[in-house]
Amino acid sequence: MRSRSLALTTIAAAITASLAGCTLIPNLTGGGGGETSATGYRADSVELQVLYAAGDTGGVATQHISVRPSDDGDISVDISEDEVSGVGDMTRAASWNALSVTTLLTGAPLDVNYRFAFDGRIDGPSAGALTTVGLLSMYYGTEIDPTKTMTGTINPTGTVGTVGGIPEKIQGVIDAGEIETVLIPAGQRNVPDNAGTLVDVVELGADNDLEVIEVADVYDAYERLTGEQLPVPQQGSDLQVTGRAYDKFKSATDATLARFDRAFAEFSGLDPVVQAGAQPNVDEAVGFADRARSLQQQGLQGGAFFEAGSAAILMEAVNNSFRTVQNLLLGDINAISTRLDAAASVEAEVNAFLDQLSTYQPKTLNDADALISAYGGTFDSFSLLQFARSALQNIFDKAANGEYTDPQQLITDALINLLYFDFAQGQLEFVRSGFDVGRDNDGAPIAKDADLDAIGSFLRRAADANAAAFESGVIQPAAEGRGWSNDVFRNALGGVDLDVALAFTAQQSLPAIEQYIDDSDNAAFAAMGYGSVNFARNAVLLEKYYNNGVLDENLMLVGVNSETILTRALDLGRSQAGASASILVDNGTDPVLATGSFEQANVLREGDVLQKFQAIAQYSSIFVTARVLAYAGGFERDGYDAAD
Repeated sequence: MRSRSLALTTIAAAITASLAGCTLIPNLTGGGGGETSATGYRADSVELQVLYAAGDTGGVATQHISVRPSDDGDISVDISEDEVSGVGDMTRAASWNALSVTTLLTGAPLDVNYRFAFDGRIDGPSAGALTTVGLLSMYYGTEIDPTKTMTGTINPTGTVGTVGGIPEKIQGVIDAGEIETVLIPAGQRNVPDNAGTLVDVVELGADNDLEVIEVADVYDAYERLTGEQLPVPQQGSDLQVTGRAYDKFKSATDATLARFDRAFAEFSGLDPVVQAGAQPNVDEAVGFADRARSLQQQGLQGGAFFEAGSAAILMEAVNNSFRTVQNLLLGDINAISTRLDAAASVEAEVNAFLDQLSTYQPKTLNDADALISAYGGTFDSFSLLQFARSALQNIFDKAANGEYTDPQQLITDALINLLYFDFAQGQLEFVRSGFDVGRDNDGAPIAKDADLDAIGSFLRRAADANAAAFESGVIQPAAEGRGWSNDVFRNALGGVDLDVALAFTAQQSLPAIEQYIDDSDNAAFAAMGYGSVNFARNAVLLEKYYNNGVLDENLMLVGVNSETILTRALDLGRSQAGASASILVDNGTDPVLATGSFEQANVLREGDVLQKFQAIAQYSSIFVTARVLAYAGGFERDGYDAAD
């Protein structure tokens, strides 16, 4: 469900090149003022001049953006280019991300066709932030000051991400002599040029009568470029779990902590040497359980439930996986075969639960939230199960053929996949519990005229755009920098970060998931489930690995480039999550699962760097799910309309 993959990033961690982009100089066309009724946009086109860095020089290309009603009732994107392969994968993903962020921040219709036309050969995501501002200005009918421009990617959370080639871009603007102000991503004042020399770009600009300003997010960028503030809904009082939902959370938390206690007791019977090897994982599970009990004492039953889930899933996985390790140490390679035999029963449980979900008839937005979260979590369980089973089968076959001469290497190869196998099973149990908590609570009805299929289609494609941005912006350049293939680097990173493994397995499992979605009576909600969990996960992967994270030689996240950027992302995430959930409250729905997740996220943000990124993922998930529910309820523009 929504936050199940959250704590597992930390769990997986305990177990175990900057690209030159483009800057846009805007020129709005199509006029402002009255709303374009067919699309919801007040202007129907914008023309943006793209400044890019190439080596030690720069150049200019032009981007044209236009909107019109789509032909099939879904959001659609057309990419036009005047050269063969003139637009690269990163630019395509950036265009999708820009329209996704714009849609979520405005409540724009989901039946719009977006056309992005490029003159010239460009690639790089740094068109993303200003493309987003351009779309927002079209929607609200504002104009971008023609003497101002910016460079920076757009992250799915709304933060402005880092880019390469800033000194060359600034020099290009200086040489052109038409721009007075350039916005750059926060934290990139001092960056190397193409020759590797560190350049203070603010000082470079000041020496040439050019103002260079750092911005952290799309809200700041929009205000500085248009002189207007983006409409921002206000968060009411802090979200609280009350009434019947409080009792349901408490009962579920007690049962989940009992699962933790049983697994902990069973683990204590393992060989002391095996126990010692698992101690860091056990300590983390105990920490989750202790926080769950503390939150219960504070009356924060929702947050306690999610912490208890982390405790139970990890402790059960450690107990089962290290029990298998103990058997492997005794020379019993059939211990892996025994686990593989159990996969069929787990898959049967997944299918049975999916069948249950397909027959559930949601009546309220809380019902819809429970169903969406359950689908997302179950798809994750399925994907992770397939990934781990395939890996364990390969390991068993190698062992059976005598290819392992070192027993320790066998255990090393098997352990992470055993843990992932057990995470899949534990997640399914947690998802079922969360579904029972979230369903059949009071709330506003699902709007009769809501186009649920369009909502699901949008969210699925937005999630896939985030995945494409992660692959092209993180995996590919990092692999090239090490002389590795994309697959080798992705597998290595997935070995220390479960979210990376899940992002990849979700893509690998997509054909099977799509077939299920197409055949399901609740196809739209299934699509929303896949989209919501993957949108949030891929969003935080970009925040973590593209925007701010620092890795050691073992690919472990050990810090950030900027604490200021991290804090701003946390603050923005909390604000967006709280405000979007408050809109649900104002429209008659106290979001049960979102409130519990919000309580846990507020605890995680005070933890270590991994937990802080977990909190960002959770805030992002709450925000996107709340916005989806607003569309389903028919009040998607509440709080985001310029007239509000």
